[in-house]
Amino acid sequence: MPSARYEIVATHTKTETVFDLTQTSELSGMHPEMILEFVRADLIHVLSSGPGDAPLFDYLALARLRQIEHFRQRENLNLRTVRYIVHLLDRLESADQELRDLREQLR
Repeated sequence: MPSARYEIVATHTKTETVFDLTQTSELSGMHPEMILEFVRADLIHVLSSGPGDAPLFDYLALARLRQIEHFRQRENLNLRTVRYIVHLLDRLESADQELRDLREQLR
């Protein structure tokens, strides 16, 4: 049986470490404007303390950026398609968590 083509990135629990836009750009290998485009497209969630504050990113945002970059570069998908796939993956993760919770309740 062939191996899976896509790997679903597990969520990290390390939310105490945050990165500014420059650090996130360096860690992800993406241009800061591209990252902000993903934020505007509601694909990446930012951490900030108020309007006008510089966006801050956590490990989950970095994982999502890497996932988006994989779809864009390696699979050659446009932003609209990437948004749709990310939305479906989020729904799948939510349904999977709900299933785990229900199974735990039955035990």
